[in-house]
Amino acid sequence: MPHPAPLLINPKAGSLFRSGLKAWLDHHRDDFRIVPTKSAEDLTSKARTLAESGEPVVAAAGGDGTLMCAAQGLVGTQAALGILPCGTMNVFARELGIGSRRFDVALQAIKGDKRQAVDIFAVNGKPFLQMAGFGPDARVIELITPQLKKRMGAAAHVITGLKVATERPPLITMTLPDGETIKGTQIIMGNGKRYGGEAHLFADASYDDGHLDAAIIDQENMGVLFEILGLIVSRGATEKNISDFTELRRFKSCEITAEGKLPYHLDGDYTDTLMPGDTLRVERLPYKLNVCIPAEPVPVKVLDRMMMHPVIAALREKLQALNEL
Repeated sequence: MPHPAPLLINPKAGSLFRSGLKAWLDHHRDDFRIVPTKSAEDLTSKARTLAESGEPVVAAAGGDGTLMCAAQGLVGTQAALGILPCGTMNVFARELGIGSRRFDVALQAIKGDKRQAVDIFAVNGKPFLQMAGFGPDARVIELITPQLKKRMGAAAHVITGLKVATERPPLITMTLPDGETIKGTQIIMGNGKRYGGEAHLFADASYDDGHLDAAIIDQENMGVLFEILGLIVSRGATEKNISDFTELRRFKSCEITAEGKLPYHLDGDYTDTLMPGDTLRVERLPYKLNVCIPAEPVPVKVLDRMMMHPVIAALREKLQALNEL
């Protein structure tokens, strides 16, 4: 890079301190030009302004939701997205081989010249990077308060998931361009293999093949949770390992309707609730996003992958804290 890269950052984000990024940045002040932001909309706007001013790399510090906001400002420009993953799950950074909170690896990727063109899909015009969920998983995210997330970390998803498992989800209909319809109570779409940290949900998905992969689950209450866990344990869904309650589809666009109120999320951030009678359109945008990636992806062993999953890590931290009392 000819000069320090601009780094979009929320100075008040607790993740900066919990992840150790704040202390790390204190030792790498010459590598970045800090650009503070006040909101998600402000971050997107400043990302666009920096890209249009000719910046070759615009970096963002945060989790998947923050990176999504930055990407929304960069799509359609020549600027590449640099990633400093300091969120809870950091799914997109893991997908690209940067890892979670591996800031030295992230810096090497930003300073290097290796770039990956990533497909960008959008729901009713709003882009996302890695995943979209319609149904109970989005309901979990909707119910997690900032206080609970701060206190429990990724384990908050487990606690809230048990509560959501007692609710009755609405029936969802996915309509494909050829007219085929598939019904279920949970739809998860992936632009990559990962879902929730290192867990794989789609065995054959790729972020540069021009398609989204989707798992449509037709279960109620606790059944949805067990179905998702089963696919994760299988290291990702394929036509050979899915149950009778799940269908897989690969597509470039589709429409989503529901018989009741349907919450949905993009990249792990609660986005909105689809109302009965309304329609969501999911489609691939006509351009890709360039992302800075390391020359060599971070290697992850199977046991390490299990132990470093955010939910497992959060539970281990809580157990250790209890033992120290």
